[in-house]
Amino acid sequence: MKKMNMQVQIEQKLLTAFDPVHLEVIDESHQHSVPEGAQTHFRVVLVSPAFIGLKRVQRHRRVYQVLAEELEGLIKALSVLAFEPSEWEGKEHRLPVSPPCLGGSRHEQ
Repeated sequence: MKKMNMQVQIEQKLLTAFDPVHLEVIDESHQHSVPEGAQTHFRVVLVSPAFIGLKRVQRHRRVYQVLAEELEGLIKALSVLAFEPSEWEGKEHRLPVSPPCLGGSRHEQ
């Protein structure tokens, strides 16, 4: 049986759990000191009516609950940007950029 791509697995779980109006799952593993092809660092942009009335920490907890199995396994880092639809309007071009990896390289002496 072929192992499912982690990015696709995350997308499917979030689509099912939140019925989002917008979803981006970005594999940022290549920006970190991990082997080529590692699927360990992800950024999620999730816009859903399910977040209406929830504080940021509550939204993140819900995402972490849905992805608990993945977070206990191969995922080493997960950046979550969770919005309700009214917050998302006009914001998509002003999202923060992920910072560069600052360490952990096996190539550093």
